[in-house]
Amino acid sequence: MAFNPENKNIKKALQKNEAAQMPKPKDSIVIPVFTDKEERTKNYTFSLQPSIRKRLDSLAKEHNFKSASKFLNELIKNM
Repeated sequence: MAFNPENKNIKKALQKNEAAQMPKPKDSIVIPVFTDKEERTKNYTFSLQPSIRKRLDSLAKEHNFKSASKFLNELIKNM
């Protein structure tokens, strides 16, 4: 064998490399899970490209949200 697997220094070095390769949570987008917490909302107007709106609607439906706005709200809240 090329090295002794019982060597604690080698184990530490390997664990440090694994931890360094893991992506940071802030670098990835986490898709929210639908929760039925009701909070009063206020209407806002903003623009989206039609293709983005279609994708937003499909993502909301795919993740069991009642509307695209609730999905977007949870997505932003969880960032």
